Parts: sequence; structure tokens; C-alpha cells
Amino acid sequence: MKKVLAAAAAIAALIISMCVTAFAFDNNDYDFGGGDWGGGGYDYDYDTGYSSSGGGGGGLYLGSGGAVVAVVIIVVILIINKNKNGSSSHSGGTVRPSQGNNVILPDRTAQIEQIIKQNDPNFSASDFVTFAKEVYIDIENAWCKRDLTPVRPVMHINLYNTTQNQVQSKIDQGVIYHYESIAIDTAYITSYAKDTQFEFVTCYLASRMIDYQTDEKTGNILRGDKTTRWQQRYKMKFVRTIGTLTKDDSGQLNGHNCPNCGAPLEINSSGVCEYCGSVVTTGEYSWVLTEFTGIRNDTVDEGIRGV
Repeated sequence: MKKVLAAAAAIAALIISMCVTAFAFDNNDYDFGGGDWGGGGYDYDYDTGYSSSGGGGGGLYLGSGGAVVAVVIIVVILIINKNKNGSSSHSGGTVRPSQGNNVILPDRTAQIEQIIKQNDPNFSASDFVTFAKEVYIDIENAWCKRDLTPVRPVMHINLYNTTQNQVQSKIDQGVIYHYESIAIDTAYITSYAKDTQFEFVTCYLASRMIDYQTDEKTGNILRGDKTTRWQQRYKMKFVRTIGTLTKDDSGQLNGHNCPNCGAPLEINSSGVCEYCGSVVTTGEYSWVLTEFTGIRNDTVDEGIRGV
């Protein structure tokens, strides 16, 4: 591989050295930005943020023939490097990391489990992480279908309202998101906080998926592609009211039954159980998702607070 790169570079250098006039070159490439559910004040923006990042500078004018040859060689070098650095997925594409790749959030699962168990003996960190994984998959699928009904019971009322506005905007724009071949690489509890009213548990989750957008009318791909798998990392923050306890069975975590009366959950847009009238999406009866935030370069470790 090194010999191929060296030979290609040498040929490109030879061609360039034969040319004399200045020119400007712009290099564009997709840069995956990740998405935020929630954040401060429940502000939400789920656009994945594909953007073209351009660069420019002085150089040499290669002439019509030389320019073509040199550009081809440069492209070949870039492709070889990309294939060398990118790991293959089962779909034949490459895996590309999202931003914030150097941000590390520690695994505090065991420590936080013991803190919660002091007041809630039935709490299981393993069950909670499994629950978080299920919520993640369900939300990704709901976003693609542009229908949040299946995940309504596990979303805080504020998060649901802002997210629903985003879903409606995609419907109005005729844009359909596609998340395919989703695989969760790891998930664990990373932070815990408690105040006078609520307690918060944040899960770190890393996944890979194929991510692209299509036009609803034409089916044409607007952004992304069907082969590249993006590495994505998230903070998923859940909240419940202080004093709320885990029931003997884990049924209250699945979101399919009312945590107050146990009836099958068919709730309205306000998060009210149609059987007992309880608002089940405020954290009063069980954990609900209040923030869903992509890991970024400025993401900070929230640690353990209020204990």
C-alpha cells in the first residue's frame, strides 16, 4: 500500500512540477454533525447536519490535460487512503465517526446503581440500560416513520412537544429520514443528579447506522448514502420524581402499560392515560426521557451531583 501511494504521489508531483500558473482549489466533503433531542430547556433539533466544509488556497494551474490527470491521481490517492482508514461494514461501505470522538464519558453504572438502591432497592442498572437501548431504537424508528405515537409514553411532555414540531416540519418539507442497520456497540450509565423534586440518570450510548434522507415525492436521495455507516454517540437523560420507586416487575419500564393503573397505554398528545386520567409522561410514575443529545467536542462529564 505504501509503495502504491508513493508511486501515485511521485507521478502527481511530476505533473504538477511541469505547470506554472497560480489557481485556487476548493475541497468539499460531507461532515456528519449528529443530532440533539432536548438539551438545555428542552430545545430540540434533530437534523443530522450533513454539511460541506470547504477549504481553499493558492496553487498551480495545471493546464487542461495536466489538470485532469493530476486530479484523477489525487482522487485515487484519497480513495486509497479512505479505504485504508475506513473499516468495512457488512453493507460494503465504510464506517465514519461523528464529531466529539475524543470525548470520553466514564462508566459509573455500578456506583450509581448503589446510590439509587439506597432508596429504591428494586432498581436494576442492567434493566435500566436495557430499557434505554429499547427507547433509543424505538425513537430512531419513530423519527423515520415521522410518527411519535409508539414512543409517546416514554418521552417527557416537553420533549415530546418540541420533537413533534420537528417531525411536522419534515412532513411539510417532504423529507424522509432513513436509519438502517442500526447496531448498538455499548451502553452504560454515566451520570446521576438529584434535586429537591427530581432525580436524573444519564446513559451513554454508542451506535452505528446507515443514515440518509430522501425526497418523499421522488424517492431521490437528498443527503447521505446507502452504504456509509456512521458511528454515533449519545447522552440519554431520564428523569423521575423523587420518591418514585421501581416496582417488583420491570413492566413499568417498557412504556406499554400505564405505570399508575397498569392498563395498556393509549395516551393522547398530553400524555394522559385514557383509563385513569394520569399524566404519565412527567416522571411522576416512572422514568421518562427528557434529553437526547449527541456527543460533541464541547460535551462535558456531568458526574454525580446532589447525593
